[in-house]
Amino acid sequence: MVNYDFYMDIAISKAWEFQALTLPNPSVGALILDSNNAIVALSAHEVFGGCHAELSAIKSAFIYFNRNRDIETITNPFEIYDYLIKNHNGCFYNTKIFVTLEPCAHSGKTPSCAALLSELKPSEVIISHRDVNKFASGGIEILKSSGIKVTYGILENKGRDLLYPFLCICNQASFTIYKIAQRLNGSFENGIISSRNSMIYSHQMRSIADNIIISQKTVLDDNPLLDSRLVCGRAPNVIVVGRKNRLHNGLNIFKANRKVSFVSNLDDISISGFNIIEGGSTLFDAIKDRIDCLLVFLSPNMQQGRNFVSDFNGRIIHSMRIGKDVVLWIQKD
Repeated sequence: MVNYDFYMDIAISKAWEFQALTLPNPSVGALILDSNNAIVALSAHEVFGGCHAELSAIKSAFIYFNRNRDIETITNPFEIYDYLIKNHNGCFYNTKIFVTLEPCAHSGKTPSCAALLSELKPSEVIISHRDVNKFASGGIEILKSSGIKVTYGILENKGRDLLYPFLCICNQASFTIYKIAQRLNGSFENGIISSRNSMIYSHQMRSIADNIIISQKTVLDDNPLLDSRLVCGRAPNVIVVGRKNRLHNGLNIFKANRKVSFVSNLDDISISGFNIIEGGSTLFDAIKDRIDCLLVFLSPNMQQGRNFVSDFNGRIIHSMRIGKDVVLWIQKD
């Protein structure tokens, strides 16, 4: 008897490793079991416009089943799709495929995952959450019409938590996180706090973010670059918040090729797309009504310094380890 919850939880955890990095697309994970219920592939949607989780997992499983690495160098999603259609030879007939989101029915930047699965005909597709996007939904019906057994609603609440950033984009055209790095005792000043792995993850987020919002005090005190140099990505636009503009061209934020703007009134900030806010508790208290999620990088050490203190209530929707740190995704109540 296959424990659906167990395998779906693995797929969901894999997808969280790339949370927000696929925006405006959802973060999705996929896992494939062979006829003996052994895991032969585990993948996630990693970047907007790249292979969806199902296609990536199917590619890996194909290599495993056929000991054929010809497909390995193919990166274009449509070319991978065509190769699999022509060469699968029924190797997926006895597999079970777990996916955190209903396979997409439409073809856009990538081919339809539901259409591919309907050709490969696994014995069963297990889904956590239905697709809420009317342009991509309908995959379940495609699978069923192809004679594939479909089970859905597995760890549905966890699947919905995984979708939270994507749902914010769908419902309000924006997703805004407040990023905090702090130590076990709550201190967040005096030197570098996060591990290099956490910093790389932060820079990956910056490379796809539309804006970074930061207080003028932090800019003047710390003179940060606020770029994505650790992943060789683009630098997001910067919005600096303060009472009176004291910015000058010698600051590091002006070194990157991006727009830097100053606002003295938070109501003047038009938040759309994906936004990251960085700063202390003063900025947090001023803008917390406009954030969707608190992202906390917790370092396993303690050092004397000012603590982050605020009146805030939230719900942890996911926790994970990155390097030596623990990262908490906290949804605002």
